[in-house]
Amino acid sequence: MRTDWLADERGAYFFLWLGIGLIALFGVLEYRLPAAAQLETARGRVVWQQETRGALYFRLSDRQQLVLYAKGDSDGRQRQTIRDADMYPVSVQFLRAQSTTTAIGLAPGAFYTVYGVAVGGKPVASLEQVRGAYRRDNLVALAMGVAAALAGLWRVRALSPGRRRAGGGRTASRRSR
Repeated sequence: MRTDWLADERGAYFFLWLGIGLIALFGVLEYRLPAAAQLETARGRVVWQQETRGALYFRLSDRQQLVLYAKGDSDGRQRQTIRDADMYPVSVQFLRAQSTTTAIGLAPGAFYTVYGVAVGGKPVASLEQVRGAYRRDNLVALAMGVAAALAGLWRVRALSPGRRRAGGGRTASRRSR
């Protein structure tokens, strides 16, 4: 009995469905990016912050708990502004519909996703720059999905019963020609 199921037909379908799933994930991630009209604004000084791998959790003086993901801040300027914001007030644009709770015990309650940071009314990065950073990262999921789906499709076709028959998949004739 063969134990390497990845080389079998099951592995081919696994890669096909993995690719389809990654393509669907790209669609969901693109759908979740907000429009400018959906964003709310909070203002204040940063009174607490905790950086983790891939995110900066912080609380403003108006008691809003927010999270700024590194995925949307490719150059790191927004995170640096938040790190320095205990000295001066900042305004952040966030989406209340996208909240997360921390499982690592940083602080109780919901943290809302930040899509823009501004100091003195001047944005550190525009919403389009943030959306572009998210899009570049999401395109990796799309490329991996297309590659996995194509590899799975190629493997399914190569392992189909028609390909294993003599003469390119034609059934054998009883009469000789």
